[in-house]
Amino acid sequence: MPPIRSNSSKRRSQHSGHQNSSNRRRNAPSFNSIFEEEATGSNTIALFSFSIPNPLSYFRRSDDDYSSPGLTASFSTTKLILYGGIFLILLVSLFDTYFRSPSQQSREGEIVGAALPHVTSDGKYHGRYPNSLLTLFYPYTLFRDVVLDQPVDVNDVPFFWHAHISDEIPVKKVLKTCYGADLVELNTEQDVEKAKKLKLVPSLVSQERVGPGSLKEKLYNGQRKQPIVITSPHISEVAELFTQENMGRMFSFYRHPIDYDLHPNLKTKLPPEAVNNFMTRLLSDVHTGELGFKELGIAKQVIRQCTLAGTRDLMPESILRFAKYFGWVPTGGEGTKLSEENDNAIAKSCIDDILQSYPGERYADHNSPEWQAFYKANKMDCQLYELARSTWRAQTQTIIPLTLQKKRAGEGDDDEKKDEDGEE
Repeated sequence: MPPIRSNSSKRRSQHSGHQNSSNRRRNAPSFNSIFEEEATGSNTIALFSFSIPNPLSYFRRSDDDYSSPGLTASFSTTKLILYGGIFLILLVSLFDTYFRSPSQQSREGEIVGAALPHVTSDGKYHGRYPNSLLTLFYPYTLFRDVVLDQPVDVNDVPFFWHAHISDEIPVKKVLKTCYGADLVELNTEQDVEKAKKLKLVPSLVSQERVGPGSLKEKLYNGQRKQPIVITSPHISEVAELFTQENMGRMFSFYRHPIDYDLHPNLKTKLPPEAVNNFMTRLLSDVHTGELGFKELGIAKQVIRQCTLAGTRDLMPESILRFAKYFGWVPTGGEGTKLSEENDNAIAKSCIDDILQSYPGERYADHNSPEWQAFYKANKMDCQLYELARSTWRAQTQTIIPLTLQKKRAGEGDDDEKKDEDGEE
């Protein structure tokens, strides 16, 4: 007769069965235990000297089905994806290098970072973003800030930009007659191109017409006689002649649009459809199409920052201010500390004698229908004219004689004598 189990034995047996079932469930790999098992190497991928988890195994496993064939399939698929991705990245980079345009490669065939602006030794700025500060104002970046960059450096080159023929003639006559200036006249674009090929500015330095060698005699606080001045109606083209070692310092005259007398070589440069806002177009170098705030902003920046501004109705005072700013001694002047007052009188008398025969500005009735139509068509240039007059007034205080610039910078001859006395 078989033995009879007690109720307590049945309960123990049932408890053992439940316990074994629980152990089996605990021993089965759960989703949370994947990381622990992958760390043992059974479900990892060896990549170089590292072991990384199998990413696809997270999606292929389940709590009830965890067999070794699935591991093998997952292992090979993931490895194929990883190595294939690496190969694809390398392949794309090679094709990107091969299909680059020549303008994006350096002369040695090396790719340059086109996403970043680059500065070359001659001061030219390059960048792929047209609105960046570096590219927006080039080539005007080769002009000095006439206010902040004081005192005037001996290596800087004076540049007279004459957009109007009736400004060119009297100012050139004053420079030659009253100051004995030697003018380098680049009236056509062909002249400018020839100057670029001949490297005009470096050649002037080598001839000691620019730089420390150009100071033939010792005058008070860096003044000079018979300066050399580059003149041209082509502002942006001439600006590229200058370098970071020999930057340009520009002076020019601005007039109301109703008084425009554009240089003949500028008329051929601008297309027939450019019938208004000539000055804004010239300064922004946008000769066709609509003008916007960007072009107007560039033109204003050139006037405000890069120009010794003169106006037609104040031409005598403007030229005298420019000459004293550069430290030019008039013909017949001495250039000493004691002769400063007499030198100014000589220059003023010479300038007045030449300019008295040249007409001033015209004035229009601002209430007439013709004027209203003219203003609407040339609104940007009218704004530039008002800005030029405002700049002229501001430069009454900021554009000061070279002798005073040297004193304020501690570079004057009087400061040198004090240093010598102190050393003794």
